[in-house]
Amino acid sequence: MASGQDNRKAQVSVLHSDLFDNLTLHYQPQMMADGKTVAAAEALLRVLQPTERFKNTADVLAHVEEADLVEALDWWIAERACRDALRWPGLSIGINLSAGRFRDPDLAPRIIDLVKTIGVPAKQIELEIVESSYIEDFEAANRNINQLRAAGLRIALDDFGTGYSSLTYLLRMQVDKLKIDKSFVDGLGEIKSTAIVHAVVALARAVGLKITAEGIENEDQWRLLKLAGCHYMQGWYFHKAMDPDALTALLAEQRMAIPHL
Repeated sequence: MASGQDNRKAQVSVLHSDLFDNLTLHYQPQMMADGKTVAAAEALLRVLQPTERFKNTADVLAHVEEADLVEALDWWIAERACRDALRWPGLSIGINLSAGRFRDPDLAPRIIDLVKTIGVPAKQIELEIVESSYIEDFEAANRNINQLRAAGLRIALDDFGTGYSSLTYLLRMQVDKLKIDKSFVDGLGEIKSTAIVHAVVALARAVGLKITAEGIENEDQWRLLKLAGCHYMQGWYFHKAMDPDALTALLAEQRMAIPHL
C-alpha cells in the first residue's frame, strides 16, 4: 500500500503535468500606515496564460478542490513563496492557508522543514489563516500554531469578521495579526461599518495584535483607517498584485527614496 507521502507525490505529479507550468505567484504589497513604505507582501496565485479550461485563479481553485488536490496546491504555493522570499531579505511574505489545513498534525513540522531547507528566515514568513472553513479541532490547530510561532513564523487571521466565528478564533488561538476584510473597508463612511472597524482595531490593539486593512481603493478609506489606528494598509489604492520582478523594482525605488531602509 502506498504511503501518504507517496500519494502526495503522485498528486503533485498529476497537478504539475496539467497546471503547475502555467501557474505563478504575484505579490500585493502591504504598506505602513504612512502609505509610502512597503512593510510586507501577500502571495497570490495567478494563471500565466489563460486557457479555455483555466481562465483565472477561480477556475484553478475549483478544479483542485474537485480533484482533491488542494493540499498539493497549498504546498506548491508555500514552497514557491518561500523561494521567492529569498529575493527580498527582511520583507515579510504572507502565505494563505485554509483554516482546515491547521487540523493536519504534520503541518508545523513540514512548514518548519520547508523553511529550513530553502534557507529563508522563519521570521520572514507569515501564514494567513483563511476563514473558508471552521476549525473543528482547536487543540490540533493550536499545537501547529504554537510550534510554528516557537520556530519564529508568524500567524495572521485573514478576512477577519467574515468567517465562521472570528471572535472564537481570536479567543482560542494565538495569532500575531488581524486582517480586516474588504467588505468592512468598502462601507467606511457609513455609521455601522465605521463603528465595526474602530471596534475591531481597538480590540486587536488591546490584546497586542497588529492590524492590516485590506481592499483599500481610495484616499478617504486610507485616511479613515489610519485615523482608526491600523498598522498596515493593503489595496489597489497603493498597489495591485505584481510579479516578483516588479516587486523587486518597487523595493529598490523605495530604498532610493528612503536611504535608511
